Amino acid sequence: NFDKMPGVPSSKGCDACRKVKKKCDELQPCSRCRRLQINCVGSGKQRFKFKHADANATTGKKAFGRRRAIVPSARAAASLGIAMQVPSNELASSLIGSLNITDIRYALEYYGYFLKDIPRRLGNSPALDAAVRALVTAYPYFHGRDFPPEALMHYGQSLRTLRESLNDPVEARSANTLCAVYIITICQSWLGKYDDQLASHGEAIAHLLKMADFDKIDSNFERDIIITLTVPVIIEAIVNPRIQMEPKFFQLVSNLTEKAQVTRNQNDIPRSSTKLPTIAKFPQWIRNLTPADLPEIAAAYLRIRSDSHRMRKFLDNWPPTDHTFFTSLVVMQRSRYQAGYTIVITLGLILNTLLRSLYPGNTVLAVEASFFCDEIVLEAELASCYRPLGAAYVALCLVVAWAAAEDPHQLARIDMVLADYQSDFKEIKWKDRALWLRKTFDRYKVMSASESVDGCPSGGSPPKFTADCSSCGNNPRPESCCVM
Repeated sequence: NFDKMPGVPSSKGCDACRKVKKKCDELQPCSRCRRLQINCVGSGKQRFKFKHADANATTGKKAFGRRRAIVPSARAAASLGIAMQVPSNELASSLIGSLNITDIRYALEYYGYFLKDIPRRLGNSPALDAAVRALVTAYPYFHGRDFPPEALMHYGQSLRTLRESLNDPVEARSANTLCAVYIITICQSWLGKYDDQLASHGEAIAHLLKMADFDKIDSNFERDIIITLTVPVIIEAIVNPRIQMEPKFFQLVSNLTEKAQVTRNQNDIPRSSTKLPTIAKFPQWIRNLTPADLPEIAAAYLRIRSDSHRMRKFLDNWPPTDHTFFTSLVVMQRSRYQAGYTIVITLGLILNTLLRSLYPGNTVLAVEASFFCDEIVLEAELASCYRPLGAAYVALCLVVAWAAAEDPHQLARIDMVLADYQSDFKEIKWKDRALWLRKTFDRYKVMSASESVDGCPSGGSPPKFTADCSSCGNNPRPESCCVM
């Protein structure tokens, strides 16, 4: 029993009550803090004070604060090869404790597998250290969104340190700095700080990715972080025209991806066959669609349609799982596959809507668009139990569905689910993004109507879309229609 160990404080009162030596009722928040309308920090938490024989270790008072409950033993840090440094050892231990959270709703693993390699890199980059400090300070309060002042303080410090590193030509090109930018974007989404003087972090990541020397990538960490960060850059580029990446870059990243996949066991699980260079063209297609793009868009749409069919069948045959066991490996695997499927049909819906913008009379595309919208809403409802982190991808998929939906009843349903998801990351204006995307799609429809001759855009003959939907009903699955 920790409470009866010598030297362990018996009080679990909050910091404010302990400071003035008042009895605390240990509620969250406690009655005194609620009455005085002040932040209640540390209520109900057991405090520990450890003394280390190691002369190089940090003092107990400074190294172990009120979040000591999430920090594992020093043995855990040693097992990952963490050097006994000051203060990186304490910081690494805090990060390891956060990474050890396996509840899918709050697991940091959602942000990328490479995060597990960060602890051993601490102590070498001020920008990375400051970013991790901001992360581990904010993380214990993430689920309640009632962040203490020190979380905001460390976030501000991470921004200042990052600016200094970006001014150093050597540091700016390092994987540590790139990782620091990514971690700061995570903190930004939690804290809702989108009014910083620093330019869009998506733009900053894109700039640093352009500077990457692919000939010198010699570690899995560097490879994984570049692959991981390329995807959010593509997504932000869809709604941020300031992000411009050369096709050569995406081809180099695609080559890295193929090398990574060779070493992984795919287990014959159906996955999307659409390559990264094709996905990288989505922002350009959305921002500046031309008739010359249609053959490539139609071909990509066919592939995605086929992929979504195979992935849907695989999900339908998945053994039943108890969704209440949020730390279960099986539940985590299923949720990841659900995410993959939802993202694939969202990509398909984007291409479908671009094609419908130029060929509004095509009934096959209209039927499939309705199906994709319904599927996205269904998957959003199924993934709701994994919120917030385990379903963080859903809001963007709902944005696309909202922008693409034509039926008023379907649009109202999407709007309701999107409004519900908005509460997870309140400062991200998902509805504004949906409105922008819908206006973009509508602009192409107007252009198509003004330029069409006999129902065909001026750029040439449209691809032939035919279907036999006599047995589809009102909501057919993609496999019931054929696009040729």
